[in-house]
Amino acid sequence: MRAVVDDLVASTYVIGELMLEVAPAYLSDEQAADVLALLCDQIGEDLEHGLAARRYTMSGDRRALHGTVL
Repeated sequence: MRAVVDDLVASTYVIGELMLEVAPAYLSDEQAADVLALLCDQIGEDLEHGLAARRYTMSGDRRALHGTVL
């Protein structure tokens, strides 16, 4: 089960990198949500998951994914 979680976290990191390309780290979550809403809709990702992935990629802290992705 640990390998499955590790794979999920790794793929979430990649999604977070994509989110950061569109909404750089200097934007707040609220500002990023405005920019990312369309992208998340296009790729079939929930906006909250996209924002969590973005926070995880910025921080490297898996706790950013708690309650949304994990």
